[in-house]
Amino acid sequence: MPHTWTLRLRAALPREQPVTPVQLHGLACALLEGAEIDHHGQVKPFAVTPLMGVPNAPGHALLTLGWLDDSTPPPLDKRLGEQVRLGNQFFTVEDAHVTGAPYAALRALPPAQRVTMDFLSVTHFTRKGRWIPLPDPELLYTGLACRWNTYADVALPDDLITELREAVLLSAHEVKSVPVEIGHGHRIGFLGHATFTLPRAAAPAVRTTFTALSHFAELAGSGAQTTHGLGWTNVTTTDHREPPAIGRPPRR
Repeated sequence: MPHTWTLRLRAALPREQPVTPVQLHGLACALLEGAEIDHHGQVKPFAVTPLMGVPNAPGHALLTLGWLDDSTPPPLDKRLGEQVRLGNQFFTVEDAHVTGAPYAALRALPPAQRVTMDFLSVTHFTRKGRWIPLPDPELLYTGLACRWNTYADVALPDDLITELREAVLLSAHEVKSVPVEIGHGHRIGFLGHATFTLPRAAAPAVRTTFTALSHFAELAGSGAQTTHGLGWTNVTTTDHREPPAIGRPPRR
């Protein structure tokens, strides 16, 4: 089943240094060494958040990894006490907390007509090699469906994905452009929040899929390069009582 691992790290030297997306990706790959990952594949079974500080605990940080594969969870609890490297910084893994739920639990969430997504780290989408620094609903849900179908126990039918993609609307947003350095220079992404809505006439299956994929974004991230700490997402349903968090990273 999908899992979210939150690791508490203690720095060898208690000084904060900038962490790049490439360094985050390298740390995630090192932590997941031995897991069944095609490192050259277009779709990968994990996402990682930026390194977050721990309130009232100088020299400590939290790192959250979302694991998407339904059959091969990585035993990150065995990393306790190990030293890991992040750029030129070294950390000791002090604690590893895991939460998770099967894909079936996401499919069983109460159907929503409207969700709001908070994009907590720089987010962007790609289309034919071009960066799209806007919360495009078609690109968002197409990407989530692709990752879902790669790793879930039950795939979403193509016609249902098409129906959702054609129905979902961006009904409100408040985002700002933010530069991010990815390997070969700066690109532009965005931070902020956006609300996505279905028409009231949307079929029940479309609403169920919309809800499942929306909450899946909390595990998988949104957009491109989620394995580098981009696209960290928090989701709120606004037309019924919010369901319990499923593998939701802590908000800081």
